Amino acid sequence: MEYENRAVAFIDILGWGKAVDESTTSSETREKLLNAVGFLGAQSKKDVEDDTPDCPSFDHVTQFSDSVIISMPYSGYFDLIRLIRQITSYQSIMLMDGLPLRGGIAVGPLYHAGSLVFGPALNEAYRLESKMACHPRIIITKSLDREIEMAAAKLPKHWPFAVKDEDGFYSTDYLTIYAMSQQASKDIDKKIDYWLSVYQGDERISLKYEWLKGLWEATKADAAWRAEHSRRLRDLDRRT
Repeated sequence: MEYENRAVAFIDILGWGKAVDESTTSSETREKLLNAVGFLGAQSKKDVEDDTPDCPSFDHVTQFSDSVIISMPYSGYFDLIRLIRQITSYQSIMLMDGLPLRGGIAVGPLYHAGSLVFGPALNEAYRLESKMACHPRIIITKSLDREIEMAAAKLPKHWPFAVKDEDGFYSTDYLTIYAMSQQASKDIDKKIDYWLSVYQGDERISLKYEWLKGLWEATKADAAWRAEHSRRLRDLDRRT
């Protein structure tokens, strides 16, 4: 057995424990949780198994309860782009369902086969998830800062990818896609205001959603030029 150099994401659902406690007296909550973990498991499994005879997949996924570990061979920043794109799609969908995700992303030695996964890279991803990602965000280990900047430079400038938080960590950008749409933006406004209202008596949880609201307001302020740039590109495509 040898470790491989792999990119790994450890993600779970923020507030899962509290939701499970509530589910004992609410069939609606139980159904919501079942759908959530079912989606995460099925979609991540489909994504890692998306291969062809000419291009087999060497990606892997392991799920336990609401925790999902996804890994892929890592050769450079282009693999980081692929992993982040996959993860942010889950974040965006789960946010709309009222179950935001948190987690960590790292690169390094890892063994991942079937349900077995361990190694220094997983330790780092888990450390980020458990110690640093107390808000609804998926943090990228600081050793990947240079790769993040290289990847961002290769993408169209208006595409969402990663954002730098106040603590100096990059995290995945899963909000810009909503901020660029007027209707989706209104939907997220309502959801965040609802969460702040529901959890106003629980400071530990309400602080997480206050943090999310601050990030959301900053994202909306930044999204105007992105939406305009995207519109101009579409107009140019039509004319050509």
